[in-house]
Amino acid sequence: MKRFFYILCIAGIFSSCSNDDSIIIAEQDLQPEKISVFIASLPKSYSIDPHFNYEFSYENGLLKKASGKITAVTPYITTFFKEPYSLFTYNNDKISIQHSEGADNGAIKEICNMENGKLKSRYLYQDPDSWFSEITYTYQADKTVVHQKTYTWEYITTYFFDSNQNLIKSERLEKSGGIDSKLTTTFYSNFDTAKNPFKKLYLCNDNFYEKSLSKNNYRKIDYTVQDLQNTQFPPGSGHAEWTYSYDSNGQVILTLQ
Repeated sequence: MKRFFYILCIAGIFSSCSNDDSIIIAEQDLQPEKISVFIASLPKSYSIDPHFNYEFSYENGLLKKASGKITAVTPYITTFFKEPYSLFTYNNDKISIQHSEGADNGAIKEICNMENGKLKSRYLYQDPDSWFSEITYTYQADKTVVHQKTYTWEYITTYFFDSNQNLIKSERLEKSGGIDSKLTTTFYSNFDTAKNPFKKLYLCNDNFYEKSLSKNNYRKIDYTVQDLQNTQFPPGSGHAEWTYSYDSNGQVILTLQ
C-alpha cells in the first residue's frame, strides 16, 4: 500500500475552449495568459523551476496557442521546455490541434468533434493521415464517460458530479486485449469558491481536462488503485492536498513572483 501527501501553497488558473458557431463561448470563463508550471502540475510535483510558465493566447474568446511542455529526459530527470507549442484551429463543430512536436499523448495532430458545445469525439494522429487513438465522450446529468481506444488498450473513465457541478469522483478502468486489468478510483474534495481557471484549457492535456470539469477548484484528492489481475493483493492508495493563493477578488493567482 502506497501513500503520499503534499501540502503546497500556490496558485493556478485556467478556462474552457469553444467555437464561434456550434462551439459555445462562455464569456465569464477566465483566459489565463501565463501559469506557473509548478501550479499547473498540481497535485504532482516536479523538480522544475516554479517560475517557468506555460503561455496561452486567445482570439475572440477561443484558445489559439498553448506553449510549454514537461518532458522526462531520463527516467529520473524531468524538465520543462518553453519552445514546444500547440495551435488550435476552429471550423464550425470541429477543432484541429497541430503540435510542433509529439504531445504528452503521443500525437502530432488531433481532430476534435463537438456537439452542443461539448466534446463528442477526439482522434489522435502520429502522422498526418492515420489516427492511432479514438476517444469518445458521453454525457448524463450527473456524470461524463470518456472511452479511449489505443491499439489493444482501452481506458474508460467515468466522472461523477454533485449538485454544484463540481467533480466529486472518478473511476478509471484499464483494459488490455479486452480483459480488465486495473481500476483507479479517485475522490475530489475541499473545493474553493473561485472560478475554475482551467475551463478554456481543457484540450491542452489530460491534467487540464480533468481540472476543467468542475465549476470550482478541488484542493484534495484521495485514490485507490486495484490490480484486477491479482485480486489477492490489497489496493494501493494515495492522498494529496494543497492550497492556492488568491487575489483580492478571490480568484486563484497563476504565477509566482
